[in-house]
Formats: sequence, structure tokens, C-alpha cells
Amino acid sequence: MIIVGIYGAYDWDALAPNGETFMHDAGCTIFIDGKHICSITEERLSRHKHDGNYPHRSIDYCLSVAGITKNDVDVVYSVASHHFIGLDQIDDGTAERMIQRSFPKATIKFVGHHLAHSASTVFTSPFNEGSFLTLDGGGSALNNPCLMKVDFIENNSIGYFNKEKRIFRFYNMPEDGYNCFGNYYSGMSAAIMAAKTGKEYTNWLHLLGAIGKVMGLSAYGKLRDDKDGYAIVDHAMPYATFGNYESESPEDAARYLQHTFENAMVDFLKALRKYQLDENVCFAGGCFLNILANTAVKEAGIFDNIHIPPFVDDSGIAFGAAIWACFEYGEDILVPNDLAFLGKEYSDDEILSALNMFGLSYSKYNPETIAQKIEDNKIIGWFQGRSEAGPRALGSRSILMSPKRAENKDIINERVKHREMWRPFAGIIREEDVAEYFEEGFVTPHMLYSQTSKTDKIPAITHVDGTCRIQTVKSGRIYDLLGKLDVPVVLNTSFNDNGEPIVESPYHTIKAFLKMDMDTLVIGNYIVDK
Repeated sequence: MIIVGIYGAYDWDALAPNGETFMHDAGCTIFIDGKHICSITEERLSRHKHDGNYPHRSIDYCLSVAGITKNDVDVVYSVASHHFIGLDQIDDGTAERMIQRSFPKATIKFVGHHLAHSASTVFTSPFNEGSFLTLDGGGSALNNPCLMKVDFIENNSIGYFNKEKRIFRFYNMPEDGYNCFGNYYSGMSAAIMAAKTGKEYTNWLHLLGAIGKVMGLSAYGKLRDDKDGYAIVDHAMPYATFGNYESESPEDAARYLQHTFENAMVDFLKALRKYQLDENVCFAGGCFLNILANTAVKEAGIFDNIHIPPFVDDSGIAFGAAIWACFEYGEDILVPNDLAFLGKEYSDDEILSALNMFGLSYSKYNPETIAQKIEDNKIIGWFQGRSEAGPRALGSRSILMSPKRAENKDIINERVKHREMWRPFAGIIREEDVAEYFEEGFVTPHMLYSQTSKTDKIPAITHVDGTCRIQTVKSGRIYDLLGKLDVPVVLNTSFNDNGEPIVESPYHTIKAFLKMDMDTLVIGNYIVDK
């Protein structure tokens, strides 16, 4: 059986500048006979950051990888959401008709936003049974998911699963304005970033950009506990206001926001663990992209085992819809061993064709050559294997540099990334070396936690608070490269300029490389020098 999951807006522009759209990170996933074939988000192909439009390009891409046509597809699951249609209309069958045009012979079904989130983490987890929790800014409308005017939106969705007995119990806490972790963090992030930069953060795409920036900024702030400042509070739900935060610095406000968010998350999960969540827990939703909060939860020791997929935000919704369809149709589900890389793998012929298109000279890949370039402080564009699933570069579409010099953080920012100076860069390390360089020393293959550096050898990726967003690897070309460096760690940032999506194809990659101030491109089995 050929099953497709899709996510994206229907018959309206999710990128319209009117600030009213909440659709983002559209995409497509294909399973055949229960086996995952391909996943991609629309932004990687359209080149519009957080593109939430109907995923025409993603559909064609996944069908091409699978070697099938739209007429071959048996089942399409899409996500029912109050965000899916224009804000001045209710659903009149437009969504179903649009999907039917794309897949004329398929059975079509809609599922809830949070159900797709939950399925994406449950069925990629190693647990046979356990519980799950989805936290984000809100999901589908309750009761009638296609109506625009609704009283409640999915929020704080919780459930229990047993894969062997095919049990999946799902329920949620309706959003009431006081218990939405995602809206709390994103709304306050927008206010803080507006104060910091003087720019307006008025629509949903602006909010998405503000969230990660505030997380990095929080390390530069301080907490206060007096009647004129904000109180340091520990509470189970994030409904506290900032008080007179407008009179404080953006750095202090960011610190307070991050502090309250982490404490609220820990207290909330402690309460849920006592009454509802099992020792094996699967998390989903954009709130679990917050590395500092994830780390606080891990350090609190609330759960024995935690699973968070790399596509924990809406970039995993299409995947979740497809894998839920596999579950409902009784397929034997088989997911890749490495969830980080679900896109297409490009052949040597495709890479060479792109290199020749741009008239570039190249040499064959040699790991010693690239290791020496890194030691010589060169900036390396890195394109290898299948593209990443989720919003973060994990060594497939990355830009690499030596972490050994503190000034490299500013050098790569000024030459290539053009980001705010307070935002840290991540790192990649071999699994067997992580305990030598970091206090906590645990494995983190998807860059979802931070760890405390215990060395002065990697200052370019050590944030002002002494932590690092580190990723561990145990195999592959980048693993072999790390073993040839004096310090087996490399600075890693996504292969894109500020405000652009991560590159996907050889064409995108070479075009970006020629525009950006990098020294060398490693693309598949080939090296290009400027």
C-alpha cells in the first residue's frame, strides 16, 4: 500500500504579508508497505523560509524518489486545522477537492494536528509502550476541525500507547489563554526582539524567527527578585506576566522568559508524571525545540526514558500524518535507523551535472585535505547524503569551521551567516569523545540538548554561559573527518544565509556557495575551492 502524508495551506497564500497566517513548514512524506521512503519540507524546495503553502513541490519530490506517479497512491492523510483555509471563510470542500486533484485515485482522510504530532514521536520511538505529550502554540479546532470560528484549539495533548496491542489513547487540554506554553514563549519573544532590534514582529513568520534568537539572548541577562523588577517564580503553568518587563533590558527579559518557561515545563511534567505520564515518554511540538528547556527536563530526572524526534516541530506533521495512516491500516511500520536524514540522496551524476552547469573545477574528496583546511581555519561548505529532517543542520547540509579559536564565532558570522552576535554556534563531536569535552557527557545525535564544556579548547562553540549545543555522531564521513582533527570537534551551522532555508539540492548548494564567503565546498565525492 502506498500512503502519503501532506501538510500545507489550501487555496490561499500562507506567505501573505498580512500577518494573519499561522501555517508554516508544509511538507510531504511517503510510506510504501509500511516502509518510509522519503520526507521533505516545502521550504527546502521553494526557498521560502517556513513555507506553509500547499506542498506541490514536496509531493513531486517524494513521488520522484519513490519512482511512482500520483495515480499510484492509495491513501492520503492530511491534517485538519482551522489554519488550513483563508481566515474569512469556512471549509466548503476546497481542501478535499484540491487533494483529490493531486491524487485522483486515493482515499483521502483528515486527522488532527496534535494527533499527527503525537504519531510522529510515538512511532519513531524505541518504546513498545509508554506515553506522549504534545506542546506547541495550538493545533486543530476541537469538535469540528474545519470550522474557522471555534471556541477551543488543541493544546497540551496527552496519551498512552502500546504498539503490540495496537492501543493509542489520545486526549488534550483545550487552550484557554493561560496554559499554552508555545504562545507564551513566542508572544513574549516577539516583544523582546522588538525591543532589542527596533523591528516589528507582527506575523507568525516573524514570531518563528524571534523564538530561537531569544533563547540565545537569555544567557546575557540576569534575574532580579525585588518589588520593582520581576519576581523569580516557580509555577506549574506559564501564565505569569512580566510585570514591568518593559523597563528592563531585553537581555534581562529574555533571561526571565527562559527561566519561567523552563521552571513551568519542569513543574508541569512533574505533575503529569505523578498522575498521567509513564516512565517512557515521547515529546512532540515546537516547544521541544527549546534546547535549554529540554536540558532542564532531562536534568530534573522526571522520566527514565525520553524520545524527541529531530522533526519535533511542524516540519514533522506530514510525517506524522503518514505514519498514523500506516498504523490505522495495519501496516508493519519500518522507519529509518537514523531519523535525522529523510530526504533524497543525490547521485554522483547529479552532483557532477550541477558542477558542470556552473563551470566549476573540482577534485576528488580526500579527508586529510579537508581536515587540514579546517586546521588552517578555512570555512567549509558540507553537502553529504540525504538531507536533514527538521529545522537543524546535523552534518548533512552544514557549514563547518574549527572551534579552537574564539574569534571564529565572529569570523563565520561576519563572512557567512550574518546573524545576531549573541546567538551561539553548535558543534559536532564523536560519541566516544563527548565525556572528555563535556561535563554531562551523554549522547545527543539530534542536537536537542545543551551540555557544559569542561575545556578551553572549543571557545568558538562555547556560549557565554559555558554551554554548547552539541551533536554526537558515531559513523559516516563527518565522523571519520573528526578523527583526523587535533581536537575532534567541529563548529557546525546550517548551510544557508540568515533568513534563508537550508540548501537541499546540488544546484541550491553550489549557488549558495558561490554567493557566500566560504573557502571550500565538499559536495558528495568532490571538492571545490574558491
